[in-house]
Amino acid sequence: MTTTAAGKKPTAVGIGHLAVSDDPGDVLVAYGLGSCVGMSAYDPTARVAGLIHVLLPDSTESRSRPEGEPARYADTAVDALIEQMMAKGARPPRLRIVLAGGAAVLGRQNAEKFKIGERNAEAIRSRLRSHGLRAAAEDLGGTQGRTMEVWCSTGATYVRTAAAPAREL
Repeated sequence: MTTTAAGKKPTAVGIGHLAVSDDPGDVLVAYGLGSCVGMSAYDPTARVAGLIHVLLPDSTESRSRPEGEPARYADTAVDALIEQMMAKGARPPRLRIVLAGGAAVLGRQNAEKFKIGERNAEAIRSRLRSHGLRAAAEDLGGTQGRTMEVWCSTGATYVRTAAAPAREL
C-alpha cells in the first residue's frame, strides 16, 4: 500500500528535515533517498510516528549548521526525532525503528571514495545504540534511490524504488 494507492495526501519530509505526528490520518514521506538515509520510528502505545531525512553523517565535519534543518546530520537528527516524539508521549523503549536509503548513487568509483550512504547508515546506528535502540528493519545500500513512507495510524513503513513496487518493512 502506498499513499497514492490509498488516496491519502502525504506530508513530505525534505532533506535535512523531520516530522512527528500523532494524527492517524497522516502519512509521512521521504522522497528521493539516494545516499541520504531515512529513519522512521513508531510508538504503538502512544501512537506517535516520526521520520527523519538525513543528508550527512557528522555535524562536526561541517563549518556551518543550516537553520531549519534539524535532521541534516545523523548525529543530531536521531536525538531531535526522539526528543520531539517524547514531547508527544512516545517512549524510546517502545519505538519500532526502520532505516532505508544509503545508496551509492554517485557511481561505483565515487561510492568507494566517499561512502556517504554507508557512513550515514552507520552514524544513525551508532546514535541509536547510544539510546539503547536498534532498527527492527533495514533496506540500505545498493545503487537505487528509494522513497520511504510511514503511516501514523499503524506505524507501517513502506519503501519503494523506481524499479520495484512498495514493500512493507
